[in-house]
Amino acid sequence: MSEVSHPPRRWPRLLLLIALSLALHALLVDWGRRQIILPGATQEQAMTVELRPLPPPEQPVALPVPRPTQPRAAKPASRQAAPARRSEPSIEPPDEPIRETVEPIYTPAPEAPHSAPATATATASDDGTGKTSDGKGQGTAGAAAEGGQAQSDAPGKSYQTSAPPSVLLRYDATGTKDGRASYGRGSIAWRNDGPHYSVEGKAKVLVFTVLNFTSQGDLDGNGLSPELYTEQTGFKSATNTHFNRERNVVSFSASTTTYPRRGGEQDRGSVIWQLAAIGRGDPAQFRAGAVIDMFVAGVRDGEVWRMQVQGEEDVTLPIGQLHTWHVVRMPKPGSYDDRVDIWLAPQHEWYPVRVRYTEPPSRGGDFIDLSLSGMEALPP
Repeated sequence: MSEVSHPPRRWPRLLLLIALSLALHALLVDWGRRQIILPGATQEQAMTVELRPLPPPEQPVALPVPRPTQPRAAKPASRQAAPARRSEPSIEPPDEPIRETVEPIYTPAPEAPHSAPATATATASDDGTGKTSDGKGQGTAGAAAEGGQAQSDAPGKSYQTSAPPSVLLRYDATGTKDGRASYGRGSIAWRNDGPHYSVEGKAKVLVFTVLNFTSQGDLDGNGLSPELYTEQTGFKSATNTHFNRERNVVSFSASTTTYPRRGGEQDRGSVIWQLAAIGRGDPAQFRAGAVIDMFVAGVRDGEVWRMQVQGEEDVTLPIGQLHTWHVVRMPKPGSYDDRVDIWLAPQHEWYPVRVRYTEPPSRGGDFIDLSLSGMEALPP
């Protein structure tokens, strides 16, 4: 028997395909609903804010108005307005420190009261100078006037003077410089030829000249009357102090300061020898506690030196033991000037046998001490 062929069964596959197609369509519809917003779907509402200005006030606000100033009632006529106070002029500080010469010194002299140092008391004479002089440095000396324009016109203390004879004095020098001990030698050459005098002083430490000064002038009724003083210290330039007799002015090369010249003024080199001339003129003028005022010109200005007689002392020097009068120039407290101690020997023509210069502590306190080691007479 022949076999009968049956057609293949395809419907199961078709059903499977249809089922898969429906599943895919369902998935696509569901995805589309999530991703696509339909026109009728509910949307999130947005809030809108509208700013409106406030309505103006019914009445304008009134700002405060300042009250008008009321005129003050006039003061009674009996009360007068006080005069306007004038402003005091400002005082400019001085360019330089005030010197001792600003204040006159008023101290009674040991013999008679006197005011600030003034010019010598004039005595009648045939030459019309008002001074007595014998041409050998003898006469009547007066204390110099207070320095500057404030010099006094009143006569001051008068002293009998007699200048010592010419001599060369040699000294041993000891002292300190910047606190360290120093040693050297010094000399003072004093010459008296009758109407004129000259002083030349030198001080050396090792081979260096630390001080060199000269003073020259006349010998008259005032004792020593300087004309020119020259000083050089260390390596500094020399300075000159002029005592102009034609214009009667004391002037300085190191400054523009000037003082009236009235007689009796001294310089740093002549002041010691003026003291010697006073001692030789009348030894009774030296006694313990006595005060001798002299105007002394330095290298830039001048001032009154108050010389205080300390008393008699025996001093031991390289030349031997000598009896002396000790005189001290003590500056004012706070001054930058040196203290000067002088020992004069009456048995040796009142020569300065010892001289000591001491700086104030504000300048270091250094000193130099000159002690007589020899003397030699010089021709006039």
